[in-house]
This record gives sequence, structure tokens and C-alpha cells, in this order.
Amino acid sequence: MDDYLNNRLRYDSDVRLRFVDLFCGIGGFHQALTTHADCVLACDIDENCRKVYQENFGIIPGNDIRIVKENVVDHDILTAGFPCQPFSKSGNQLGFLDKIRGTLFEDIMDIVRSKKPSVIILENVRNFESHDEGRTLAIVKGSLDEEGYYVREQILSPHQFGIPQIRQRIFIVALRKENVQDYEKFKFPEITNQDYNIDSIKCSDLSSGEEKLYAITNKQKRIFKHWNILIKAVLSKNKKFPAPTWAMEFDREYELDGKFPLTERTQQELFDELSKEQLVVEENLSKEELIAYYPPYIRTIKGSIPKWKRRFIKNNRKFWKENKNLVPKDWLAKTRSFEDTYQKLEWHVGKNAKTVNDYDIFKWMIHLRPSGIRVSKLNHIPALVAISQIPIIGPWGRKLTPREAANAQSFNHDFKLDENISVSYKQLGNSVNVDLVRLIFMEILKLNIKTRFNNTHSSQLKKQSHVDFIQ
Repeated sequence: MDDYLNNRLRYDSDVRLRFVDLFCGIGGFHQALTTHADCVLACDIDENCRKVYQENFGIIPGNDIRIVKENVVDHDILTAGFPCQPFSKSGNQLGFLDKIRGTLFEDIMDIVRSKKPSVIILENVRNFESHDEGRTLAIVKGSLDEEGYYVREQILSPHQFGIPQIRQRIFIVALRKENVQDYEKFKFPEITNQDYNIDSIKCSDLSSGEEKLYAITNKQKRIFKHWNILIKAVLSKNKKFPAPTWAMEFDREYELDGKFPLTERTQQELFDELSKEQLVVEENLSKEELIAYYPPYIRTIKGSIPKWKRRFIKNNRKFWKENKNLVPKDWLAKTRSFEDTYQKLEWHVGKNAKTVNDYDIFKWMIHLRPSGIRVSKLNHIPALVAISQIPIIGPWGRKLTPREAANAQSFNHDFKLDENISVSYKQLGNSVNVDLVRLIFMEILKLNIKTRFNNTHSSQLKKQSHVDFIQ
């Protein structure tokens, strides 16, 4: 077994607390807390998540929190990784105005007001901190403060603690003042910036069938090799790529100032402009067919092209004029045959590429995104660990497997995953990182927490039982 998977946190305490696991997913919070606490209730609206949770923990989660909250039992700790879509940059960002998901925090508060747990641990996307110019976070903190809680928040990522994944999330810890005597002593775990390596999560026992299932496709190999021609040619001359690199703009000359959207231009105006590019343009083409010549990010513009986009376009056109003589004459024509996504490159390797051998996509982490082919250094999994865009590990010659995604999320090696690969990726992508939550929880356990079940206070952890990575 890999050293990383053996480096589990060491504990020594007989303190047992009770927790409820709201929006439980597949059980990231549960696995993090179960060493010192017993789950007395869990809920999640996703049926597939509930099945995985039950299989691993023997608890059948409830469904909708709006129903479950009426029957919540007494508990010491409340955890909730409540839905992030209303606050995420990739979502609608309506926040609490989202009529479907934005009101769920108030459901959490209904439970808090009723049961008054001693400890609350909330998790959400990084953007939650700045959403609505900070007002969203202020509402959450203000609501908890009104109920008698000492509230602290911090943005943390697993990679700050020697876990090979960059996944920045905001964690909010609320301590009920009357139940936690030394609440002001709470602090988030100290960032260690330990070294980490992507190979620490690798599964080396894949079958030949699995190797084939997750392998880089022949189409992807061909496209990556094609981009490598430009990468090697440019970097060997100590030149830089525009960020991002849009091949759709190479040799383009359409006007950046003028009538927008394109649909407001006359057919003749579109024809004349495209003719300037010396394209083979048929006079009998429809207006829709003429518009189709423009890159997709131009076709949908309403009004004028944003300044930032104009800047990117100009930088890419200039880059190509200065460097097109470095590659074969047919390089651009071949690139134009690729799907839109494969015509865009984000080279994020930077100074990590030190030799000619490093000027190679296959040496790095490859992330296929709508914004293009993102190539980054190897020491971490991208923030979207496994939702829809599954990272390709270049030196491995394949995608990250669900089990490796689970390793990156710090789940136990024997944690049972959903049999459906796509579903499993999504579940893991939505989960909290287990070891990161453990680190936070162990800091909480250093405090004197009053439990209503034995009328005692939990003692300070013994000196040898503090959070520690086994060497």
C-alpha cells in the first residue's frame, strides 16, 4: 500500500460525542469524525449517495432536510457541506435568493435553534467568502452569533497539509459559548506545507482491462502530439505562450470594433469582413453560415467584445504572427480541424519546464475543460477532482481512476464506491476531503466540550494523541 495511504492520523482518546451529518453525500464528514463521535442522523437528497453511505456505515440517511429536520435527535456536533451551486462561480450565484437551494441554510438554522449543538462545522466553495461582496458570509456568521456561537472561518486546501490535491474550500466552525468553556482557544490547524506527490495516490494494481478503460485515447494522443510541435518550437526559443492560447485566433482578421452581436450585421457586411481574411467564401452562403465562420466565443456576444477578450485576441494574433514560421505550414490547418475545446491551450507549467524533455504535454497533468486543454504541474489534483472533467496523468498514460480520486479525497482504501464510474466521480468531486476535516476536528477536540449525554466535559486530548502524521 502507498505510503500516503498509511499516513493516517493517529488518535488516543475515549471521548465519544454524537453528531448529525446533513447533506452527507457519501460520508466525508462521517469518516473524519467517526474516530471520536457517533453518527445519530444523516440525510442527503441524492439516492445514489444514500446507498453508498449505507453500504459503508450501516446507516440509512434520510432524504430531504426540510422533512428530516422535524425529527432530528439531540446531538453534540452538526456538520453540513450544504449545496454550493448558489454561491459557486460555475453556478448562478444567486446565493440565498436561489429559491431551490439558497434557503437550505435556514433549514440548518432551524435545527440549530431547536437542538443547540455544541459544535457546528460548515463547508462550502471558496467563493462563499466573497459572494455578494461578503454579505452572504456576514449573514451566516450573524445568524450563528445571535444564537450564542463563537464563529471562525478559514479557507483551506488539502495540499497545504501534504495531501496531493488543490481544493480550496471555506470552513466555518461555530462553538456554542455556554457548552465550550475555552472556545476562544480554538484555532484552525496550522498549515504545514508538507511535500506531496501525485504518485502517492496511484493504484499500481490495475488490470489490463482497467488500464485500457482509463487510457488516453488515440484521438487525444494525436491532438496532444500536434500541440507538442508548437510547444517545443516556442519554448526552445525561450518564448512564452499567451494565456490562454486560442488557435481559433491565429491568422484571424475580423474586426474587433463594430456592430455586435453578429446577427445585427448585414449579410454583405459579414461577407466583406470575412473576405479580408482571404477565406474561401461562397457568395450564396446564408447569414447563419457566414456567422459560423467566427469563433464560438464571438458568435454569442451581445453588445461589444469585452476589453479582456479583445486583449486576449490581440495577444494571440500577435503571438502567431511572430511564431508561425517555427512550425510546419500545415500546422494551423490541422488545428482548425479539431473540436473547439482542443483548439485552446492553457500551459500552466511555467518554470517547472526546465529542459527540452519537459516541453511535452505527456510529462504533466492534463485537464480537458470547456476552456481548453489545461496542462499543469504534476504535484496536485485540480480543484474539480472528479466531477465531469477527469484529470489525465500524463506519465501514467491514463485518467485518474475513481479509486485514485477517493485516495485524493483521503477516503480509506477499503471505502466502497458506487459501481457506476461516472456517478462515483461526481460523488467524490462533491465530497469534503476526509483528512482535512479530521485535522479541523482534532483542533476542536482540544477544547472542553460539554456533552448533554453524560453531563461531563470532554478532557483535553492527551499529549501523545494530538493530530500527527505517522512517519
